[in-house]
Amino acid sequence: MRFPYNFYGSCFPYCMRTPYSIKKTIYNPVLSKENPILINPKEIKDTKEYIKIDLIIPVLHGCKNKEIEDHINHSIENDAMEFKRQMEEAAKEYAEEAKRKGEPIDPYIVSTIYRVTYNQNNIISISVIYHEYINGKNYYIKTSYNFDTETGKSLSLKDLFKEGVDYKEVINKEVRKELLYNKDKYMPDAAKKFKGIADDQPFYIDGDNLSIFFGFHQIAPIESEIPIIKIPFSALKDDLKPDLLK
Repeated sequence: MRFPYNFYGSCFPYCMRTPYSIKKTIYNPVLSKENPILINPKEIKDTKEYIKIDLIIPVLHGCKNKEIEDHINHSIENDAMEFKRQMEEAAKEYAEEAKRKGEPIDPYIVSTIYRVTYNQNNIISISVIYHEYINGKNYYIKTSYNFDTETGKSLSLKDLFKEGVDYKEVINKEVRKELLYNKDKYMPDAAKKFKGIADDQPFYIDGDNLSIFFGFHQIAPIESEIPIIKIPFSALKDDLKPDLLK
């Protein structure tokens, strides 16, 4: 998924900006039986008067095609570095304003963590959370990356389904089912108000599940955690491409 770069000042539809804690973790390298690909963490750290940076970026090793490997790695790292650049710029402006007013500087803190959720059948799926600490509050932005490791293509939901399948309706049906069966987790009348997934709906593959995540006030109150609906492959077996069901 390619997300718009408007982290500071406003948030894009699939971000979480709420004061929740999150455990800082460096994930161990992942090696699946099907994909001979390792994912190792690359750390980028920096400390200035106005900002502390601690980024952990997933880096793939072992793709059959080095150019495709570089393409995937650059796609992920470029997003992280743009996040870093924008947050440094915003933090510097804040510090300069604080100095003009004679106020103490409370440094911004920015970081990333990731989780490799699928590494099989020539597909890699990675969930990433961007964290910002600004003026005493914590904010989180969630995004994901789903790549075909043989072609380097960034996968959409449509790419996971057989030709001719109305994948949106299939997913919408499962989402509405979840909203109806677990009403206490979601907003009142969430199922009734749910308009269906977007063309660029963010998702990731998590084991034998298709995980769809949403923005706040779409299906859940802002007090909840990032709204994620997991749809088991078993519920989609007639519609998914066979490779995902191996």
